[in-house]
Formats: sequence, C-alpha cells, structure tokens
Amino acid sequence: MKHATKLLTITSVLVLVFIVAFPLFTVTADAAAVLESPAAATASVGDSFEILARGRGGFRVDNREDFLANCKTRMSLQFLIARQGERGVLLEVLAGDLSLNDTIFSFDDGAGFAGRPQDERLNGTIVFGFRINMTGPQGESAQLEFIGRVRRTEDNGPFLFMKGRLTIGEVIFVFAQIGRIHRV
Repeated sequence: MKHATKLLTITSVLVLVFIVAFPLFTVTADAAAVLESPAAATASVGDSFEILARGRGGFRVDNREDFLANCKTRMSLQFLIARQGERGVLLEVLAGDLSLNDTIFSFDDGAGFAGRPQDERLNGTIVFGFRINMTGPQGESAQLEFIGRVRRTEDNGPFLFMKGRLTIGEVIFVFAQIGRIHRV
C-alpha cells in the first residue's frame, strides 16, 4: 500500500506539472532578464552556456499505478544565444548528452527558448525549454523535450528545475531534474 501511495503521488505531480507547464510555452517573456546571474545580464548573441543536471524518471505507462521512477538521469547541455527577440531569446544546442542509468544518448541538434514571463502568477520566474534530436547507443533516433524554471535561493544562487520527456520510437520516458547553469 505504501508503494502504491508513493506511485500515485509521483504520477499526480508529473501530470500536474505537464498541465501547468505546457501553457508556459505561450506566456510572453521579457528578453532583458533571461538569465539570473549578474554576468548573464550582459549576455548577448553568441555567448555560450552549459547546463549540468541530475534527476530521476521512468517509462510512461497507461496505468498510473504501474509508473515507477526507477532510472537516474544526468544531463550535460551546451548551448548559445542564437537570437534575441522582443519577448525572449532563442537558444541553439551545441553539444551534450543525457544518460539514463548507464545508457547515454548524444545530442545531435536542437533549439530552445528562455524568457521572463509577464504573468504575475509566475512571480517573475525565468522559464526555458528545449527540443533536442538525439542518437542512442545503438544508433537509434530519439527526441528530448523539456521545460523548466529558474528558482533563486538565498544561500546557493539560482537552480534550474526541469520536467520533460524522451521519446524513443513508441516508448516515452518522463523525468524531472534539478541543475545549474554556467557560462562557458
């Protein structure tokens, strides 16, 4: 019974995040404050950054009670600011990889966005998202999609909270990660 309660809670949180997070793609953003650090305030087109993140996830199943977050995830993502717009910036993926336990997927190409929502309900949090084409260990094609928020902490600076999915053919893997961003 204890495991069923945990699984139901995890599944409910993931469903709630997807319901709340996907509308964030349509939220307007201000390009003036895309990244949190003072050094990033001077970021311009061509500047590159790296995200290092860890998390957990599992394969999506039809029955929510069968969901189990049993895989550890690690991600390294290098990107640059490709274009600045009125309401945010567009990001271009340079390199990176995602590992599920010991299986490593290499990033081929991808794009993303970042911006500060003007919606007051989001409390000034910076939102970002990526869609990345990847290659698996046996040469199979996969696609990674995730969205996230930057949350500021008093003692440790900004953290990135991300939710996403990895699609490999018909199989869908969902995950949640926490990470940091660094200027390269």
